[in-house]
Amino acid sequence: MSAADRPEMTLRDYWRVIVRRRWIVVIGVLATTIPATALAMIQEPVYEASAQMLIRSLPGESLFGSDYTGYVDPERVVQNEISVLEGEVVYARVKQNLGLTDDPPGASGASSDASDLITVSVQSGDPDTAAELANAYIQAYIDTKRTQAVNGLATAGNELQTKITEFQTQIDSIDGQISDSAGDTAALESQRRALLDQQGVFKETLNKLQVDSALSSGNAELVAPALSPLDPVAPNPKRTAMLALVVGLLLGLGAAFLIDYLDDSIRTPDDIAKLGGELPVIAVVPIDQPPDHRPIAISRPDDFAVESYRTLRTNVQFLGLERDVRVVQITSALPGEGKTTTATNLAVVIAQTGNSVVLVDGDLRKPRVHRVFGIDGTFGLTDNLVGEAVDMTVQTVNDHLAVIVSGRVPPNPSEMLSGRRMDAFIDELKGRYDYVIVDSAPTLAVSDSVALSRHVDGVLIVVQAGRASLPQLRQTVAALEQVSAPILGVVLNKANPKRTNDDDGSSYGYGYQYGDRTKPEPKPGAKPGVRTR
Repeated sequence: MSAADRPEMTLRDYWRVIVRRRWIVVIGVLATTIPATALAMIQEPVYEASAQMLIRSLPGESLFGSDYTGYVDPERVVQNEISVLEGEVVYARVKQNLGLTDDPPGASGASSDASDLITVSVQSGDPDTAAELANAYIQAYIDTKRTQAVNGLATAGNELQTKITEFQTQIDSIDGQISDSAGDTAALESQRRALLDQQGVFKETLNKLQVDSALSSGNAELVAPALSPLDPVAPNPKRTAMLALVVGLLLGLGAAFLIDYLDDSIRTPDDIAKLGGELPVIAVVPIDQPPDHRPIAISRPDDFAVESYRTLRTNVQFLGLERDVRVVQITSALPGEGKTTTATNLAVVIAQTGNSVVLVDGDLRKPRVHRVFGIDGTFGLTDNLVGEAVDMTVQTVNDHLAVIVSGRVPPNPSEMLSGRRMDAFIDELKGRYDYVIVDSAPTLAVSDSVALSRHVDGVLIVVQAGRASLPQLRQTVAALEQVSAPILGVVLNKANPKRTNDDDGSSYGYGYQYGDRTKPEPKPGAKPGVRTR
């Protein structure tokens, strides 16, 4: 069906789809929830331990203060230190400090806004190991930062010591010049004092660096050591089950709506209404198998399905108030949709009102009417069409119902049904009976029904719920409309009485029993009396 043919869906329509495809949703939920929960329950528990350390976000801090006056982004500093914590240098230091040969679990760092605290977390299958490793990562980080700080101070100290040595060399040179000079040495004395002052400044800085190197703590300290966790953080069967249920529900709903969108099968009268135009549903017949091969209107007259056929009878008779509807053709899109069942039961219920009815088996390909009534199928319609008298082929079921079977299968059924002899035959039956019900072949299978439809007053299209599709019904209607066939409407056969259809979500209305179902039913295999004229 094209997108233009589909009406806009309301919330009630979405709910109907969910109810109609509920098993797809249930399967989607079960397919995700059960495996996910089972896997979560058999997984080994994982424990997480966390420790906290405080870092100093300002660079160059020492015992003697810092002369750094530039802006430092504390958040950036903290993120940089987290990267160091999670890096390879600290990881190798942990292995070295603990003397590990196997690779330990990695650590993850996190910080809160406006805080210099870093939370170090480690996951392990053993709670004590997780706590030990969390503390070990902080210690390894502090050791790494201390080593880096000391190495940096040592490098600076070496540079300072080199400058001090250079100053001392220059001072010694000036001292030698002063000793060798016999004249004025004031200028040399001034240079000597300047060099001594510069050397003193460098020595003081070197002394500070040596003190800072001895007191360096790595710019961080442990403030909250990790403790062994009591409960695992994973797996969490309840949380896993809830997440899997939500995912399964979404997948199930998606699959349900996709399948419903792609499904063109006819199941309810609303589906037929999607065709648009004026194609009424004359009757909806529920699923109710007869106890034997006879029409259910005979073998089980109190069944509610029979009441559906009575509704069909009433609607056909009401249509006859506006125009002559005495010759009714029954067809379908596909074989096996229940056209013969509908034709035989419609003929029976019309005859029960006292009207004279003749049922004609116009399906010259695969006739079934003679099997339904258990009568002789040798002579019938084909014999009449080749010139035999009507009286020779009529078989009487009761005082008001007669049957004309199809007879021998001809080589050219379509030509026989479309000829003038068929028109004359129908006119003769109309003169003898109040109603003529004609069972015909499926429309999409062969062209017989289209040819026959020119000789009748109305055509009923039988659609079996869940079997025929909207495109097939559309093709059937189009084929009949091409020859201007008088289509009366659709009979929805074998409809599920539990399938929701009404606006309030209720069913078609098959929930009550019509008539006294306590009466004894006919024994299986009983046949109505049949006599031949």
